[in-house]
Amino acid sequence: MLRIDNLKAYYPLAQRLFAPKRFVRAVDGVSLRLGERETLGLVGESGCGKTTLGRAILGLAPVTEGSIHFQGQDLSGRNGNALHQLRRKIQMIFQDPYSSLDPLMTIEQILGEPLDIHRLYSSREERLEKIHSLMESVGLDSSQARRYPHEFSGGQRQRVGIARALALSPRLIICDEPVSALDVSIQAQIINLLLDIQQREKISYLFISHDLALVQHTCHRVAVMYLGRIVEEGLVEEVRSQPLHPYTQALWNAVPTLEKERLSEALPLAGEVPSPLNPPPGCHFHPRCTHATEECRRSYPSRREISATHSVACHLHTSSK
Repeated sequence: MLRIDNLKAYYPLAQRLFAPKRFVRAVDGVSLRLGERETLGLVGESGCGKTTLGRAILGLAPVTEGSIHFQGQDLSGRNGNALHQLRRKIQMIFQDPYSSLDPLMTIEQILGEPLDIHRLYSSREERLEKIHSLMESVGLDSSQARRYPHEFSGGQRQRVGIARALALSPRLIICDEPVSALDVSIQAQIINLLLDIQQREKISYLFISHDLALVQHTCHRVAVMYLGRIVEEGLVEEVRSQPLHPYTQALWNAVPTLEKERLSEALPLAGEVPSPLNPPPGCHFHPRCTHATEECRRSYPSRREISATHSVACHLHTSSK
């Protein structure tokens, strides 16, 4: 479904006279695969580049280097109408349901806009019928189509955002922390709705989140991202039962649990994510890692396959196959 190879997304900073060019390395060489009807979780702390990666897939963020292939077609090699038609198959659910909906548009106008752009109806009656069907598919009362976003709760607004993403019958939806701005009591409803939609529509999700407990419940595989790079990837249960990278261990250890036992080697993370403007040399995680060696400070580790479904980028496991 989706193949990303060595993707880099750099943001140039304003340059002073005679000063060298400087870039924010938001995404710095990411390679990922996503299969049909699969959910891939992308996790990491705020500022690690998760959202930028999702926006780059949609063409909303610059791609400095690398390639993005969707259903075998290179997104970077297309433009105009070809890209316009291909983008119908990739949609996004944004993090904040309060700012992602135009407050001056009714729900009917919001859901009708993608139908208008791609001309997916033959009459006004058919257009209205599609809008009502979209609302009902996400659990909203179609009689409220003439209302404005401010007349809905946060959970209802996010349902509108989901309905808008479904309007063009996509094959891939990028979910950018779709429940982080909602009350805990509403989060489970939205997650269950997304799972039901995936079963019904047979679509794939790239599920961006900082909540590993949520990823464990919703995803088939997980990729752990730190400062623009993937440090560990594998099946959710495999990464949960045997996290190899110290960063992954620390993230799992931070998940609230009633169990007394924790990962024996996992320690609370010290400090914050370094600036992508000036990442540390060697392994980017070494300033916060209790296992860091001189090699970690000197060179960045390559990705190693631990099994057919599990890989890690860490010098502690360079001898693993």
